[in-house]
Amino acid sequence: MSTLISSTIRIPSTTRVLANGLRVVAHEDPSAPIVTVHLMFRAGSRDERPGRTGLAHLLEHLMFEGSQHAPKGHFDDALERVGGSNNGSTWLDRTNYYETVPTHAVELPLWLERDRMAFFLPMLTGEVLELQRGVVMNERRQVIENRPYGMADEQLHELLFPADHPYSWPTIGYMRDLEQITLEDARAFYQTYYTPGNAVLVFAGDIEAGRAFELAERYFGDLPAGPALPPPPVPVMPPPPNGARRVMEDDVSFPRIMQAFAVPAYGTPDWIALDVLAYLLADGDSSRLQRALVRDGRLAQDVDSYLYPTALCGVFGFVSTARSEVEPEALEHAIRQVVDEVIANGVTDEELTGAVRRVRRDQVSELATVEERADALAYAATVLGDADAVHTVLDGYAEVTTDDLRRVAAEYLVPERGATLVVVPRPGQEDDEEDDDE
Repeated sequence: MSTLISSTIRIPSTTRVLANGLRVVAHEDPSAPIVTVHLMFRAGSRDERPGRTGLAHLLEHLMFEGSQHAPKGHFDDALERVGGSNNGSTWLDRTNYYETVPTHAVELPLWLERDRMAFFLPMLTGEVLELQRGVVMNERRQVIENRPYGMADEQLHELLFPADHPYSWPTIGYMRDLEQITLEDARAFYQTYYTPGNAVLVFAGDIEAGRAFELAERYFGDLPAGPALPPPPVPVMPPPPNGARRVMEDDVSFPRIMQAFAVPAYGTPDWIALDVLAYLLADGDSSRLQRALVRDGRLAQDVDSYLYPTALCGVFGFVSTARSEVEPEALEHAIRQVVDEVIANGVTDEELTGAVRRVRRDQVSELATVEERADALAYAATVLGDADAVHTVLDGYAEVTTDDLRRVAAEYLVPERGATLVVVPRPGQEDDEEDDDE
């Protein structure tokens, strides 16, 4: 049976495409006098090539160094003077920039983003590149290389994907590649991907669609479309890693098990079913993995499951940290037992209903603000090709059945389709810290 828990979440929007290919999405919500302007480019770490990893993220840093008419510091200063805020991020499939301002100031972020899209290259010098290269390399040291378990995700993806798959390398890039990026690399990446024809501009908040489209045309309509890019690739599942595994020593006190499986891409019915399964297995104290590993089994300090909403394929994962004197193999075995039990005997109607309700809880929370709704619309337009496809995903959860959960577990969460990384303390590191609850 399905849950019959229909989604009541709606993000009504209207889309118009400018002559230069810029897709403009307007979502009106007059409940507060603010507007979010969200610009997303279909350019992420997947668009890099081996030997130049980290280029997309480095360019995001460079874009905050100022443009020809809004030099360094002006961007933040101008927005702060009107009470606005801004940020940006880079991931596997996209890079985004967004600003939230009072309604009366909506033209300010449009002017600033236009300048970054049209007049950034005059400011991209060797000196600026070296400055931000150093910032990113230091960021990699701080959040990846010198952080407990910080290298684990990177190594797990190297196990899960072939070396030439664009999800095999980290978004922040390898240190050796960051050192090799040239000014010409950065200029070419910007000129190829940071164009109207490769972008989605979302207005969300206190603005009517007609005015949003008029402003989009005024600020971006005269910009050239940019070079033609190939259509988005059709999602293809990578070859299974056949149970690849690696043991990694790290400066940690407790072992950690990390497993990942390549699964269907974001928005597909199987991806939605796997998302429900991730909640059913590990969300909440009464979930199967929490009971087997943490609450009753007392093997682990924590256990979690996750699912990446990525375009070429999804990534489903488990991560669990051992309690003191528990071997990581015990965690791995316990996780496998829980998954095998789902494959063998399925799940109950009550478990399915509870999992979908928890999904709905998080969806409501995640879409509470106009900033988050703008991001959801931009991501759907970028990855699924249509901003309104966000509703196809939201509605899909009501169609998930117990049979679906058993089927996707049996099809995708089997050992030969997974990769396992075991993080163990370096000799002398064991149990330097006490368990949190002891």
